[in-house]
Amino acid sequence: MLSTSDLAVAPLSERTDDWLLQELRSLWQSFFWDIPQANQVDISFARAWKTRLGLIRLSETGGHTYIGLNLLLRESQVPEQVITVTIAHEIVHYAHGFGSPLPRKHRHPHNGDIVTRELVSRGLASQLRVFKEWTSTQWYSFYYTNFPHRRNGHNNNGHHGI
Repeated sequence: MLSTSDLAVAPLSERTDDWLLQELRSLWQSFFWDIPQANQVDISFARAWKTRLGLIRLSETGGHTYIGLNLLLRESQVPEQVITVTIAHEIVHYAHGFGSPLPRKHRHPHNGDIVTRELVSRGLASQLRVFKEWTSTQWYSFYYTNFPHRRNGHNNNGHHGI
């Protein structure tokens, strides 16, 4: 079980798109220094998804990669390790040739738990432990606290949806 001292929480005022860019750069330099940045990589907060914390996309031209993080990760209740692991997860995809111009290393982006194994091998095991525990025990209640109207499986328009 996590204790309060296990969780690093940044105040909401710090969690901006500029802060995310600094986190991306810091993670890349500290844990992914051996992965070439073959194109421009941008990061920002995106939508508030229920079942997705991040995404990575390559532009049609290949000159630009976009990493989007779930908007709810801005909230101060979310441990910083959740953001760290989410960004690192997307960098692993980039390194494996998903959402980047780098060659594909695997047929599927999550096959054989390759992302988790890569995060652990790069020294992110303790952050991953906090991430897994918080997302498995807190995420859905946190999500529904922020979007109580979606608890019934419908969005504002009465349509099902994620």
